[in-house]
Amino acid sequence: MNLTSLFTGGIDKVIDSVGSALDNLFTSDEERAAAKIELMKIRQDAHIESFKLANAYEQSINKRWLSDNEHFITRLVRPLIVIFLFVLFGAVVISDGNIGHFKINSAYIPVLQTLLVTVTVAYFGSRGAEKITREIKKER
Repeated sequence: MNLTSLFTGGIDKVIDSVGSALDNLFTSDEERAAAKIELMKIRQDAHIESFKLANAYEQSINKRWLSDNEHFITRLVRPLIVIFLFVLFGAVVISDGNIGHFKINSAYIPVLQTLLVTVTVAYFGSRGAEKITREIKKER
């Protein structure tokens, strides 16, 4: 589901049903054609408005992300999560079977695996994207 369909809320279906109802009310082809043109204009206006709303929504998200990156603590969250997960993973690997009868519950393995992969890809991928974006902005 994209944002424009979220903001239009099914306006196309409403306009189609109104158009069908109006076809039965008008007697001349000219009246029907004029009504259809007006309905098409309403549909286009609704789509334009939905694009404007979606654009405003996207801009508000971008502003929020930019403001989040301005603070010292929010900039530390990603690196600290990566460090914590790798330390946790290393501790589990080293101590599994080496310290007493330590055995990690099999239910935690897919969770740890997913977290490690997701955080690693997101962290290094987003850092690369940030650097590329920063270089593009410098060139302007």
